[in-house]
Amino acid sequence: MTRGARQRALRRTRALALGLLLLLAATVAAAQALATRRVGLSWQQGVPRLSVSVTDLVDAGARRALESGLQKQLILTVQAYQVGASQPFATTRVQCAATYDLWEESYIVRIGRRSERHSSVAAVIDRCLVARDLPVGRAADWSNRHGRAVYFAVRAEFNPISASRCTALLRPSRSDGPIGPVVVNIVRREICAAERAVDFRSQEVSVP
Repeated sequence: MTRGARQRALRRTRALALGLLLLLAATVAAAQALATRRVGLSWQQGVPRLSVSVTDLVDAGARRALESGLQKQLILTVQAYQVGASQPFATTRVQCAATYDLWEESYIVRIGRRSERHSSVAAVIDRCLVARDLPVGRAADWSNRHGRAVYFAVRAEFNPISASRCTALLRPSRSDGPIGPVVVNIVRREICAAERAVDFRSQEVSVP
């Protein structure tokens, strides 16, 4: 290996180490900063059902965007974590596509294959961002966790970039420059952020 090649390899190694350190620091900081909110919880046939409101996602700017007539996305994601674990073991995601119909002067809300009409922004926000008895995961996800302490991480997003577009933006770079692909991808993740997002965790509960 030539001296130049060794120097390039060393720069790539240093950039990778720096990127991993930055990513770890960001993850730890995010976990420490995550606020706690109490959520309603019941159990049916071994599956938790969550009741929670995230209507504070929609500020004045988001409200104006909903009134514009252009389709907007509101996504609510709930993930279950065992206390002390870093990966969720159950996830539920509800995605609303809301469009103001100028002719009918009402909102069309699509959730999966269902389509509903609502008369106001307030009704859209309530439908999409207030969960009532929302099941989190399946019975099989919870069957071996009796007596374990768990909590729920909740994330609400307003108009996030689609997963397919984010995947394209986050593809590894071929650059041999000193910044390195890991650091570049950390920067690219900012591009994939939603226009607004609210994150918090629930209180800890014991699985019955």
